[in-house]
Amino acid sequence: MHFGLKAANYPLTEEDLEKPRLPDFLRQHKKKLFGLTIEAERLSEIRQTRRPDSRYASLKQCRYEVDAAESLLRSEGVPVLSSTRASVEELASRIVFELELNRDHF
Repeated sequence: MHFGLKAANYPLTEEDLEKPRLPDFLRQHKKKLFGLTIEAERLSEIRQTRRPDSRYASLKQCRYEVDAAESLLRSEGVPVLSSTRASVEELASRIVFELELNRDHF
């Protein structure tokens, strides 16, 4: 809100990760995209609270998803930031800085 920015979250699904490129509706906004990633171990911990001992929460599945997402984003030239140890505010500040946004843009 500080800069009047609007943001949306699109979690990449397993189906998205099986394709060699971003979904078309994301590609049209590619210059505005930032990928947020997380360490697989932390993702597994979070998922264990949601669905304990499931494939969804397994460390193997989380490693696959994180690696596939990072690879896809890199191949598309989308910058990636780790959310493992960063607050939402810190991530937002870094994105605003990386996109070289300032109040003059709004």
